Amino acid sequence: MNKQQRLRNIAEGLLGGLSAIGFEGPWGWPHHRWEGAFYRAWRSWPPSTRSDVFRTFKVGGSADGRASQGRDILFSVKGTSPFAEFSTMPLNQEPMGLTPEEYLEAWVEGATPQEWMDLARMFLHEMDESLPA
Repeated sequence: MNKQQRLRNIAEGLLGGLSAIGFEGPWGWPHHRWEGAFYRAWRSWPPSTRSDVFRTFKVGGSADGRASQGRDILFSVKGTSPFAEFSTMPLNQEPMGLTPEEYLEAWVEGATPQEWMDLARMFLHEMDESLPA
């Protein structure tokens, strides 16, 4: 996978995980608010160490291209994604006609659906956001 594919994979996993745990969205946070929470959750998430599938993240990225900024994840979401409208609409609860868990299993690499859901929960915890009851 190249850099853009890895970023897109992470975006799909995070957004799919958020959808699977009941976060409706839309994603309304400015980058200066969510990136720190993402970095903390990412560092705590065991699959993040898989360098064959995932990017390294740090504030400001790196000039040599070995690390990305968190905001690069969301910039990688394309119109072909079932989550393309994540910033203006509620998250898709039936991505490609599947449940979010089925979508994660079939279309996202590097972690199990449960692990993506764990990342989503850790992220929301770091954001101090609660899920709907």
